[in-house]
Amino acid sequence: MRLRLSSIFSVAFALGVFASPIACSEDRGGFDDRTADSGVADSPSTSDDDDDAGGNASDAGADVDAAVPDIRVDCQVTPCAVALAARGGAHVCALLSDETVACWGADDKGQLGRGASDDGDDPDRGAHPAKVVGVSGATQISAVGAGTSGTSCARSKDGSVMCWGANTHGQLLPGASTATTDDDPHPTPVRIEGLASAARIEVTGAFACAVERDSTDLAGELECWGDNSVLQLGRGYSPKTHGGIAKVALGFRSVIAVSGTLRNAFAISSDGELLSWGGSTWEIGGSTPVRDALGRESSISPDGTPTPIPGLTNVTSVSASEEHACAVAGGRVYCWGKNPTGAIGNGSRQDVPIPYAVKTGAAQPLRDVAVSNRTTCARAVDGAIYCWGDNADGQLGDGKGASTLYPVWVENVGGRVVQVVAMDRATCALLADGSVTCWGSNDSGQLGLGKRDDDTHYTPRKVVF
Repeated sequence: MRLRLSSIFSVAFALGVFASPIACSEDRGGFDDRTADSGVADSPSTSDDDDDAGGNASDAGADVDAAVPDIRVDCQVTPCAVALAARGGAHVCALLSDETVACWGADDKGQLGRGASDDGDDPDRGAHPAKVVGVSGATQISAVGAGTSGTSCARSKDGSVMCWGANTHGQLLPGASTATTDDDPHPTPVRIEGLASAARIEVTGAFACAVERDSTDLAGELECWGDNSVLQLGRGYSPKTHGGIAKVALGFRSVIAVSGTLRNAFAISSDGELLSWGGSTWEIGGSTPVRDALGRESSISPDGTPTPIPGLTNVTSVSASEEHACAVAGGRVYCWGKNPTGAIGNGSRQDVPIPYAVKTGAAQPLRDVAVSNRTTCARAVDGAIYCWGDNADGQLGDGKGASTLYPVWVENVGGRVVQVVAMDRATCALLADGSVTCWGSNDSGQLGLGKRDDDTHYTPRKVVF
């Protein structure tokens, strides 16, 4: 049976499922001030560790002010990483202090950006971080993956965008009106033509979006391209399944950051709201039901109009996997969508149609969130990180191999954490000194140790640049 999200709301509340959204960002760092922060205040007012074990967005987090100055990288190592990018898959990229980009891990679609190379048969080729060819002056990066495929992008200080890797949905070749798709690897970065000067780039598994740079260089209009099968591009109905670059119909809003599942898009507005659009189906029954992560009630399907998710204010971060999304609002993390591995953090594997307030037990308000297709991690303003979901490869960082439906504190990271990013089977943290540590699976070289192996790495290891 297929229901719109307007119908499922009454079902959710009847079952006692109260949810609330969580914001997430995996390509932020101390080098670039263009973050998803919605403001700056003197200090947080309360902690996330209270009596609220989960609730809807109007219930939780409204009294928490997380808009405090973020931790910044103070380079003490060479090379020095200032931001990371990864979301799902098995590869990660680092923005370096010299404005270049280095990537490591799986490279099936050329997502490491190494160009034409004669070492393709080397099994450890991707296990050592190497600089992306032809990219310089970079100020912000984005990366997404599924399995051993993936796509990566970099925004340069002149506002141009370069991307490389998979082009399954036209993320690399948007064209003037229709995106050109293919299944070929693209190991050499290509410039995204026809794009206005960008303040930020975000690539998802099915489409890509760029925040246009305005006079403040902080927020602006949004342009998207790629899959538009359920109106993920936010431009209303179009007979074209894959669309070229065009503006999202934001009305009079401007946005700071964007993310998306395969079928939904999310954007943080300049006033701290979280907008969503795209698929709005929530099927009941069936072996593989379609359950979209729109995060709000809608009477139309699909819903291509960017609309605020009710109750979410002071949103500082948003991140989405293929089928679930999380955001940080008011210092708390909220998640919603499909939940086969417990990545929602609601103490079960039950899917959640609207945002659920995750109880992390954090002593300080949360700042940002990172997701993969199997896990979720959140970072607090004091640098502590908490992860939940699948742990078969030790990717939760608690030193154990047992999956958990509740957040666990990641121990022995090696320093104060500036940023955390999540691949499907491994996790990495950027430390305040500019070094990077990773833990979990290394079967694709995603820990950056210089060698691949089939061991489970339960504790963080330093990436060898």
